[in-house]
Amino acid sequence: MQPERELTISSALKQVLVPLTLCLIFDLGAGIFLGISFEKLLTTYPEILIVIPGLMGLRGNVFGSLGSRISTSLYLGSSNPSIRDEYISKNVFFSIWAATVPALILFMIAAIKFFGKEGLTTTFQIILDSSVMISAILGIFTAIIVIESFRRGLDPDNIMGPAVTTFADLVSIPSIVLFIFIFEKYSAAWFSTIILVVILMVSIYLSVRGGYDKKAYKEVLMIVSLLALIQSVTGNILQEFSEIIHRAVFLSFAYPAVIGSIGNYGSIMVARTSTKLHLGELQSRKFIDAIYIFPTSLIIAPIIFILAFLSASFFTGTALPELKDFLYFLAVYLALTAFVLLFSTALSIWLHRMGVDPDNGGIPLTTTLTDIIGTLSVVILAYLIA
Repeated sequence: MQPERELTISSALKQVLVPLTLCLIFDLGAGIFLGISFEKLLTTYPEILIVIPGLMGLRGNVFGSLGSRISTSLYLGSSNPSIRDEYISKNVFFSIWAATVPALILFMIAAIKFFGKEGLTTTFQIILDSSVMISAILGIFTAIIVIESFRRGLDPDNIMGPAVTTFADLVSIPSIVLFIFIFEKYSAAWFSTIILVVILMVSIYLSVRGGYDKKAYKEVLMIVSLLALIQSVTGNILQEFSEIIHRAVFLSFAYPAVIGSIGNYGSIMVARTSTKLHLGELQSRKFIDAIYIFPTSLIIAPIIFILAFLSASFFTGTALPELKDFLYFLAVYLALTAFVLLFSTALSIWLHRMGVDPDNGGIPLTTTLTDIIGTLSVVILAYLIA
């Protein structure tokens, strides 16, 4: 029996709010790593600040699209709910190297800006190693989440987006911090690069062996490569305004949660709309799901604000916030959520009409735009608060 897809405000609060809240906790965990490491990145590895937003966003994009493709194939009955299914396994291997390509593009952009800076070779190894390792973990994690939720009668489109993008956010920053530690402490750390390059080559071979979905591969690679260039704008904004963000300390802790949760809303809407388009269910009331899901942001926003301030206070001794800080944060976050919910629905419909599968293009386009707008919003908040 397939999961029930129709939403109401009540069912949205039950099905969407719970995974969003759980994912929020993990995003705040990523925020703790970023907040604690922010000064070191600011002073020693400023080029990584350019790469971080793109790594977080594009990993979520690639694996969000992976989950959305698997979900659609399961609903259509073209794949079996097993990670051994050929379509699913090939897509998992493809996503490993598809997520590494934009990471390398982002590094090249950062290297151009900091050309001649000492330590760029080490930064390249940190980015490459963390990307391949985390991509392998995320590929398997995504497939398992979609398959198991489908088997249990839960709609993967409501769970997969937040779970995958948030896990990508959670592991991205700690993995970078981990490899910074490894390369600073161990002279033989280059050996890890050799091992992970071999894994990367194997994933390419297994993803194309015996035939593959050329259309999907082409769409995903073209989109994420283009979006890597766009994401460099987000990274440059973060790096250029890193000092003002650092002065409004709690925002460096809140940043992954803000960007991640807004992206999660977009992922949910794209996945739901895409599946409805494929099944021929989207006839009228195209934006009704956005209306039902929006009330969850009234709960999510205060949680981000409170937990980010508590984390910043515990780790850095930040003073308690003022009421105006909360009101600024609430107004900006709710406006962002409303925009993302409506935009992601409209974008999915437009892509479908243009002949592009929303499963491949909708999530990357939506989350990339929200990363830029979300980062700009954090900068504005930093000026208002600091």
